[in-house]
Amino acid sequence: MKKNFFEIIDYEDRYKSELLALSLPWLEEYHLVEPADLEQLEHPERILEKDGRILLARIGEEIVGMMMIEPMGEGVCEFFKFTVKASWRNRGIGRALINASLDASRAMGQRTVVLTSHHDLKAALHVYESSGFVLQKHDHVAFELSDICMQREL
Repeated sequence: MKKNFFEIIDYEDRYKSELLALSLPWLEEYHLVEPADLEQLEHPERILEKDGRILLARIGEEIVGMMMIEPMGEGVCEFFKFTVKASWRNRGIGRALINASLDASRAMGQRTVVLTSHHDLKAALHVYESSGFVLQKHDHVAFELSDICMQREL
């Protein structure tokens, strides 16, 4: 079996500057930058303090992808800041991040995963749907520009 050319690792403080570098390009491209985005990216310790996880995709020493996972209570967690650098897309990294995030969520004792997104993020929505996420009523989100809510049972 062919070994992946990348690995999924847990966040370490030495990668803090990579979080903005990974997310700002796509947030800016789609005009989706909000104060809450910057808060999450500049203060990843707040996710970790809530027993959350930040998974990174790494090739050599280059960080090329990310997913943040935050427990919301009652067996529910949220996925956010899912991204893969444009130059590394369509190589299985995003799918591996989703699968590793689902595994991490199960290991955290979660039963349900929710996420919000934007209708213009077609590639991400495709990965979510093909990974078993289904559209839900969009009732509350931290991001004003998010217009899609999805959920998956674990």
